[in-house]
Amino acid sequence: MKDWFVAVFSSNPLNTRMARNMVKSFLTQRGVVEEDVWDMEIAINEALTNVIRHTYNNDQTKPIKLSIFYDGEKVEVFIRDYGDHVDPKLLQPKPLDPEREGGFGLYIIHRVFDSVEFSNVCRGNLLVLKKRLRGRVC
Repeated sequence: MKDWFVAVFSSNPLNTRMARNMVKSFLTQRGVVEEDVWDMEIAINEALTNVIRHTYNNDQTKPIKLSIFYDGEKVEVFIRDYGDHVDPKLLQPKPLDPEREGGFGLYIIHRVFDSVEFSNVCRGNLLVLKKRLRGRVC
């Protein structure tokens, strides 16, 4: 079964909780195993937080579009912002350093998803995340 979920919301940090709940609900209702749901929920939260903090400089009024495509075997996540272009070369995860506080978002995103593609698009940026699922609960 192929299905889409699409949501557009403002860059208010409180909306990341709403987005996590929608991601969890969408994937759980399709029988995605709990480990995959949890992993994707955390990684998507990190990606949204990065958009809010770094692309929008904490401006809570900017739009974010979150789209998820599910086909039973894989999940593709599209996170679209309308901010200034970001240099994709700067979006590489840093090596783990137990002394560092924060800055683990890109590491988490790259660990959870099989494919992480970032590109500049007309009037903004697009992050495409792809993950092959471990299986289904039902």
